[in-house]
Order: sequence, then structure tokens, then C-alpha cells
Amino acid sequence: MSGVVPELADAVVAQWLLVVGAVNALPADSFAKASGLPGWTVGDLVMHVARSAGALIEALTPTDGRGRRGGSAGAGRPQTRPVSAIDYLTGTGARAESIADVARELSASVSGSGPVSGSGMERDHLATEVSRAQAALAGLIGPTRGAVAPDRAAASGRVARDGAASGAAAASGGEPHDGGGGPPDGEAGVDRLVVTPGGPMMLGEFLRTRVVEAVVHGLDLGVTPSRPALRVATRLIAELFAARVPGHAVELRVPPFAAVQVVEGPRHTRGTPPNVVEAGPVPFLLVCTGRVDFADAVADGRITASGERSDISPHLPLL
Repeated sequence: MSGVVPELADAVVAQWLLVVGAVNALPADSFAKASGLPGWTVGDLVMHVARSAGALIEALTPTDGRGRRGGSAGAGRPQTRPVSAIDYLTGTGARAESIADVARELSASVSGSGPVSGSGMERDHLATEVSRAQAALAGLIGPTRGAVAPDRAAASGRVARDGAASGAAAASGGEPHDGGGGPPDGEAGVDRLVVTPGGPMMLGEFLRTRVVEAVVHGLDLGVTPSRPALRVATRLIAELFAARVPGHAVELRVPPFAAVQVVEGPRHTRGTPPNVVEAGPVPFLLVCTGRVDFADAVADGRITASGERSDISPHLPLL
């Protein structure tokens, strides 16, 4: 895991900076408008992404190793099994409405004029929280690689014109952005227990959930994901699908990042699978998170489904 944590940190920071860049380009009156996520304004979504970064900042506060802040993160042994990324996302579904309420309250408090005003101050709050999270990660594992400063993200961020488009833009470029500080010698990239809203987790697992949120809500805001972030998000949601709908009757393919077998039924052992669902990473995420109906995606060609058991709509959305 030692090499995975820096890679995940790179992915989430780069994706957050793409979102910052896109949000920076929005006019102030956009924040009170409806977003692509029903029931959420653009300002609500921006504040939710900022809160996601804030949760990482809080998680990086040292703990005593038993999920309690104030000690040395990673010291001792956890008393309970750490929450996995899949368990965390499963809990997110159950907490969805309270999460939305928190985002609306944050948006209202930042704008200062209630949830329908939209002053544009949300963009400053997002940039601040992302910068703080990047600095916190740099202090723990070293500067993130490939991330660009927020002002450069504003100039280079790729904004999706069609959330249904498959595939992803290339990862953001730019010089490494040093968040300041650095880890003690020999500790860079070491996984450790952290405190999260879902309970004690290993840092690598929590970073995977941050990537999913950054990618999915970035899509809600019209931001095309970076390839590294899209890869992480796709693989985690595919794992979640396999855990939620175990079986071997259907082969679910999301090239080039994932392929899993799901749905109870006869196991396929050789030759062409009789039931196959194939989707690009972006349509796959949109369907799994309830942004797009599975039947609509099949009808318009974003997803292909073959075989009498290939209708996976009863199992959707996952989140």
C-alpha cells in the first residue's frame, strides 16, 4: 500500500483542482441555479465538494491509533476493524438526505443570504478547502505529483459539455504544486488509520472515497474527470457493484478500467459470456449513481447489454 497512497493523493488533488478551475469560471449568479443533481443547486454541490476536502483535512489530524484524535496517527492497533471504502459508500447512501442538508446549510451560511441567493462566495471556500487539503497531504506524504495550482486549474481545467459523453480527458498537467512541509523521513506514502465521518479507516481507503466524490460531483458540475481519478472511481464502483450484487451470471465490463462478474445465476466458465453489459467509465458512473437511467443509456448506445439476464436496472442505482 505504501506506493498506492501517494497515487491516490495525486488523483484526488488533481481532480479537485479541475473542479476548482471550472467553478472559478462560473458567474456569481450560477450558484443559485439548479445543478445536474436533482434537488441540489450549483452552490450546494460546490459546498459539498468543499466539505469532502474538509473531511480529509479532519481525517489527517493525528489519532492515537484507535480512531481518537490527539495522538500519533498509526500508533497502536485499532480496536475495531477499519471501515472499507465499500462500507463507507454503502453508508453514504443511507446518509444521503442528511448530507444534502449539510451542503445546503453550508451554501446558505457562505452566501450569507439564504439558500436561493448564490453570491459566488462558494468558489472561494472551495479553493481554500482544496488548498488546505493539498497542504495537509503534502505534510504527511510529500507534495502531490502532477497537481496544478488553483489559478492554473482555472485556465486549464477541462469542462465537459455533455455529461453523457464517454471517456475522460487526459489528466491535468503542470508543475508539481508544493503544499508546504513534508513527511518525516521514511514515512512518505505509508498507509495509516484515520478518523472519518464513516468511522476509522485506512487512509488509502478514505482517499478512494474522496476520489469518487470528486469525480461524480465534478460530473454533476460539468467537469470531465482526469484519467487517474476516473480509473480509481470506476474500479471502486465496480467493486461496490460486485459486493452489492454478487454472482457470476453477468459480466460487467467497463473498459479500460474494470471487469467484474455480478448477479446470481449460472456461472460462465469458457467462451463468450452469455450475458454481458459494457459501458464506458463515465456512463457507468452516471448510471450507478442514478444520474442516468440504465434503459435510457442502453437505448442511446452509451451502454450495450446482451443476454436475457443483462438487465441490471433492478440493482441500480448503487448510490
